[in-house]
Amino acid sequence: MKKIVIILFLVAVLSAYPIFNIAGISRSAIGSAEADFSEGNGVIEKLWNFDVKLAQKNVKTAQEKRTDPTGIKQKVRDTLKNLDNGKTTYRKVFRNVYIVGDSLMDGLEAYDILNSNHLITQVSASLYHLNDNVKKIIKINPPVLILHYGVNMIATEKKYLNNYIAMYTDIIEKLQASLPDTRIIVIGIFPVDRDIAKAKRFGMIGEYNKKLKAMCKELDVEYMDSSAVLKAHPECYGSDGIHLSKAFYEKYWLRFIIKEMEIVG
Repeated sequence: MKKIVIILFLVAVLSAYPIFNIAGISRSAIGSAEADFSEGNGVIEKLWNFDVKLAQKNVKTAQEKRTDPTGIKQKVRDTLKNLDNGKTTYRKVFRNVYIVGDSLMDGLEAYDILNSNHLITQVSASLYHLNDNVKKIIKINPPVLILHYGVNMIATEKKYLNNYIAMYTDIIEKLQASLPDTRIIVIGIFPVDRDIAKAKRFGMIGEYNKKLKAMCKELDVEYMDSSAVLKAHPECYGSDGIHLSKAFYEKYWLRFIIKEMEIVG
């Protein structure tokens, strides 16, 4: 429909040309007008063959190049597509990523999803586990470091929350001092299943994550909130309402990290 409107408009304009110039037109001027008609017909022919969808795609590509000069968004799309068609694996995509944390991160090793030598995890771990492994992490010098701690440290009193943030801050500052080129990503504490979320201490997860996010902003490290994935897939919770199934990591969470944090391997 857009093509037809544009073409009719051009035909009307081109047809009107000799009328506006009828007074004092010489034969040479008429010949010139005929030449103009020929050019106009060529334009109309091009418009008739104009591919609107292709033009829109080209505009979108040009806009993306301006807003995403490194092409990372396309690389993310390609990575997810290659995972779907079996051309790559999570182990390859996360080959530059090291994940350190508690039992919720330990699931990646328990289900044999990522390389175990890229995982420093422990069941029931707290920030003391992270502190004990600072030297090991520095020695590894990881390009990307993902951290998740907190579910085992949640308490209902504010002083424990403040102590948690203070300790986390201190450890991250140590890592930053020795690993200036490492990209550090802090994962917000995973929410629990709604059946156990009624427990008073689990009701503090939102407050803890709010403080974590502010801490990350202050330290200039990245923060990732996983709650959307967990809320969308409550079927992935285990019987305890805390730990998660293999499907959660493979089908949802690692893909979420790839998209949100632009991990492309």
